[in-house]
Amino acid sequence: MIHTRTAKLARWQILTLTLSGTSLWLSGAGWLLLHYFGQHQGEFGSESNPLEPWLLRLHGLALIPALLGFGGLMIVHIPKGWKHETQRLAGITLTAVAASLILTGYLLYYVGDDAAREWTSLIHWLIGLAIPVIFVWHYLGRSHTGRRRKS
Repeated sequence: MIHTRTAKLARWQILTLTLSGTSLWLSGAGWLLLHYFGQHQGEFGSESNPLEPWLLRLHGLALIPALLGFGGLMIVHIPKGWKHETQRLAGITLTAVAASLILTGYLLYYVGDDAAREWTSLIHWLIGLAIPVIFVWHYLGRSHTGRRRKS
């Protein structure tokens, strides 16, 4: 009974992280495209795309379940997975990248200096665009580790 409940909880956690992570990436990449390539000339010069603020709102909304899922990983997944030495580097990298995104996202919201905000923004979106590659590296290593354990 407990094992079944734990398995269901793990499936919900994976679903939550997958959906929120995908939403974060798509809303962030969409904002980036519109911000740099979606401006149009208005009556008083260049104007932002009206979807930009909505994409940022969606980005912030998707962050809530992502942070909850990330917290769950810190408690269950990471300690349990630490024994798989082949996965450590990918797991540590993925955790560090996610923590960097959380930190730079926080700084984007609260930093007041324009130069610092510009650098923080650049770091945030460069890391954000790269995170799917790091996730796939971690996921594929998991699949490979799982096949070796079953043999």
